[in-house]
Amino acid sequence: MRHLIELSGECIELARAEAVSVCRVSPDSVCNDGRALMVETDMEPAAAAKRLGLAWSVSEHLFSCGAGEVDSCLDAAELPGRTFRVRVGRLDRRHTPESGAAMAKHAGRILSSRYRVDLKNPDVDVRILMAEEIHAGILIASVDRAALEARKAENRPFKHPISLHPKLARALVNLAGIREGGTLLDPFCGTGGILLEAGLMGCRAVGGDIDPRMVNGSILNLEHYGIGGDIRQTDISDWPKIHAPVDAIATDPPYGRSASTAKEPVGSLYRRAFAACRQILAPGGKLAIVLPAEKYTLLAEGFMLEAMYPVRVHRSLTRYFCVFRVAA
Repeated sequence: MRHLIELSGECIELARAEAVSVCRVSPDSVCNDGRALMVETDMEPAAAAKRLGLAWSVSEHLFSCGAGEVDSCLDAAELPGRTFRVRVGRLDRRHTPESGAAMAKHAGRILSSRYRVDLKNPDVDVRILMAEEIHAGILIASVDRAALEARKAENRPFKHPISLHPKLARALVNLAGIREGGTLLDPFCGTGGILLEAGLMGCRAVGGDIDPRMVNGSILNLEHYGIGGDIRQTDISDWPKIHAPVDAIATDPPYGRSASTAKEPVGSLYRRAFAACRQILAPGGKLAIVLPAEKYTLLAEGFMLEAMYPVRVHRSLTRYFCVFRVAA
């Protein structure tokens, strides 16, 4: 099945990588037009939308074309129902609100020759995305962005200012390639945001922190959302001694600003972290980690860097979302 995925506007390269990982396809096999991504995959659209953090919707792809071909493509489109409505997304600045409204009206007029318009409860939602080309699909599922916002750090029972936004935590889990039922480790769990997203995706959440306050707070947050987990107070180097190999690791370690490293130099902590992660990862497993600078990738001895996605936080801080695989 060919999906049309509408990516969100923030961190476009990271969003694209997350979608590719969720759909379990090669990056070379997808077609992208800015925030419109066309993917041939066996994964059900609704299942993909349920996992994604940096996207708006997943549709069954109908067509992609230039502006001059829209009429013929709409004439040839077959909708699985009797009634429809059209919703248009403008994915870049070349398309104005007026052009978006005109596209919706024009598409509705063409389709209404064969189907009946129903703006309240249609059989089919036709989603048209306007980028460099025009892309159309049958909307299958929307990403629950409101739920992601509701799970922000300030809305959890245990609060701490240093925490990834849920949409970024979810993207990090997805970059690790973990599947439902797999075991994901976060050895620097903090308030549990990454483990929370992993648990909501049906993964077994395992994590820990050297700070007992964070361990207790993480347990409280997971319980609040009905997620069980194996959360321990432990140092990063101890994980290979106390736990069986895990399927994937996703983590956002402290980086020496507001987050505590227990006075250990960041470089030393990261070197120990990479060594421990390499030992506890099951064969074929991935490490998805957020680093404060590109130079720290050089500490990943025994790993191969698969990808790196810079995410600008503010003027003086860029975080690097990195994906590593154990070197052969």
